[in-house]
Amino acid sequence: MSLAQRLLIVDDDADLRILLAGYFRRIGYEVEEKDSAIAAIEPATTGRFDCFIFDVSMPGMTGIDLLRRVRDRGVTTPTMFLTAHDSIDDKAAGFKAGADDYLGKPFNPRELEMRVEALLRRSQGTQPAVDSERLSIGDLVIDKRRHEVSLSGARVDLTPLEFQILELLASEPGRAWSRNALLDQVWSTEYEGYQRNIDPHINRLRKKLEIDPKNPHYVLTVRGVGYKLNETP
Repeated sequence: MSLAQRLLIVDDDADLRILLAGYFRRIGYEVEEKDSAIAAIEPATTGRFDCFIFDVSMPGMTGIDLLRRVRDRGVTTPTMFLTAHDSIDDKAAGFKAGADDYLGKPFNPRELEMRVEALLRRSQGTQPAVDSERLSIGDLVIDKRRHEVSLSGARVDLTPLEFQILELLASEPGRAWSRNALLDQVWSTEYEGYQRNIDPHINRLRKKLEIDPKNPHYVLTVRGVGYKLNETP
């Protein structure tokens, strides 16, 4: 990497944290470590990181609570959760809080590296040249090249996963996408979860795009199928 990517690793397990920090430093990343969610609040909300790696179960404050605080402050940094509890309900809670990916313990550091690389590609808008264009639907503008979204001229800050979902919906306005189809398209690694884990991301999109998220004009529900982007909002 010509310009080192910056990671924030938060885990109360010192052995694992040190192992991961050393691994990513050896392959060219800059890494900051914190041993608790509470200690990570300030750097996570004020620092300039390219990716977060948060443990879920930590004393005092969980990684999920940390991410909620971070997202509430408008930070859209892509986030990977590490957890020993990878039940569907646990994953649903993490995705609802704004997580972009989940990896259960124990894991191979190489797999974590690949997943982090995938998150960074999404967040930086690494797309083929054919996709470097702008999509406009009503007052909504999606700039693929800049990886930016604006609504009525005002910038909308989306997480990488939210951007990718919106970009996919906008690629064919009016097309009804099933939840499984959305998951297949936007998750770059094999997804082992439950199809309704797409719903929290849709809800977050609506909160950012809609005047009244309960009565959306842009991201519409297709009963019995999934979602679509309104052709004429």
